[in-house]
Amino acid sequence: MSATSAGWPGITPTTIGCPGTGTMRCGLGCGTLPNTISPPGSGVTRPPCLTEDPSSDRRFGTSLGGIHRLRLTLTHRPGRSCGSLLPNLRGGDMTTVDASPVGAGALGRLTLWGLVVGLVAGAGASAFVALQHHLTHVLWHSLPESLGLHDIPWWMALGLPVVGAVLTWGAIRLPGHGGHGPMDGFGLDIGPRELGSVVLAALASLVFGAVLGPEAPLLAIGTASGLALVRSPNSPARQVMALVGAMAAAGAVLGNPLVTLILLLELALAAGTQVARPAVLIPALAGLGSGYLLQTGLGPWTGLGYVKLQIPTLAPYPNVRMVDLLIGVVLAVAVAAVAVFAQRLGGQVLKAGRKAQLPVLLAAGAVTGLTAVLVSLITGQSPELVLFAGQTSMADYLALSSLGVAALIGLGKFVGYVACLGGGFRGGLMFPSIALGAILASVGAMVVGPEGIPALAATAIAAAGAGSMRLPFTGVLLATMLTLAAGPAVTVPAILGAVVGLLTRLVIDARVPAGEASAPTA
Repeated sequence: MSATSAGWPGITPTTIGCPGTGTMRCGLGCGTLPNTISPPGSGVTRPPCLTEDPSSDRRFGTSLGGIHRLRLTLTHRPGRSCGSLLPNLRGGDMTTVDASPVGAGALGRLTLWGLVVGLVAGAGASAFVALQHHLTHVLWHSLPESLGLHDIPWWMALGLPVVGAVLTWGAIRLPGHGGHGPMDGFGLDIGPRELGSVVLAALASLVFGAVLGPEAPLLAIGTASGLALVRSPNSPARQVMALVGAMAAAGAVLGNPLVTLILLLELALAAGTQVARPAVLIPALAGLGSGYLLQTGLGPWTGLGYVKLQIPTLAPYPNVRMVDLLIGVVLAVAVAAVAVFAQRLGGQVLKAGRKAQLPVLLAAGAVTGLTAVLVSLITGQSPELVLFAGQTSMADYLALSSLGVAALIGLGKFVGYVACLGGGFRGGLMFPSIALGAILASVGAMVVGPEGIPALAATAIAAAGAGSMRLPFTGVLLATMLTLAAGPAVTVPAILGAVVGLLTRLVIDARVPAGEASAPTA
């Protein structure tokens, strides 16, 4: 995209390049070109110098609005033309999303496509979640019971993550390379051809105990669904349907389409005019509705069932207490700092192990399993509190009443999270950071008393969303939905957690720039 074909009229082109090479690089990170143009309110991040090696696979993003980073994964290829924030998700040249007004007829057709894509993506995502839960239950519960064991033996907790590492490595060697790693941000370029390796790698990681969440493979399933239904590589609808599918699939684990809707709007706010348009938002909304309809059912059909992301054991919280807000500020800073620190350490592990993929994966699996075993032996708690993403163990984390036990479980979760982030496993980074927040909330409740658990849980969850992924509005709504059983008053501490968590993230990023330590961008 040159200055004469600007997608943002009146914006002065910004040219940047690698020092000493004279090669101009696109500020959106899509390869070499004479000039680049930044969307309104964004700052251009200088990407690393790229080689002309066709196998080069460097990912980077643009700093949007000075606060929020949106990374739509873009892979450099020689001679690639510049395009928009939304790539041609098949992996070839990028095409510009047409920002001109869309007529009612075209919008209607896009909306109908959105309904279909939402159904397909929702069905695929629900199938993945069901399969993951079934395999996890068989491996970690049915298998020990068949051996006459009431609890998970230490050798199983130690060995299964290592087995998962081997299986993940095998899936990564297939076409598609297992999709994006958890440190790569939101990638919307997974097509049907790559989907098999993505699903296999995610199942090998998540089922065998990796401390990562399911949101990343669900986004890939949704993206592939959208791309499969719009075959023309040059169709603008192809880009829109990829995003529609990703959002519809994410709803399978976020538990409520409102959370996914706020996530979409927050990403649209960051991306500017390229996403915040009716031609994108209306089909996405239709897809969210049709995808969720599969879960809730229609008429006599009870549906596929849906994930209830709610903590049912919370006591009523009728009024906000001052002590909860005061402790909540400290808690939000701690949660955001821990999430960022984990990501930075995971980035260092990833950087150090790029040339030794299998050994690093095996080491990450061994560290994760060994940590779970040690924590379980010392505390008497299940190793599952250290393993896995933690979204199904929120009530258990909040019920911890011993400072020593909570500290050890939190430390074990942190170590496993770092190992899995940088070790090459496949999955998402959101839910483990929320689990760490819940553990820290239980520590805070030891100070304010059990009456403050709902408020501190809401604070920690929102701070985790804002601190780990720079999504404050999504964090507030997710925290409120999870803790709503305690009453609507939890909204206030949730907002506090999101604001403080985001500010903490900004302070850390200012003091330790992202270029000095690998960090994912949402």
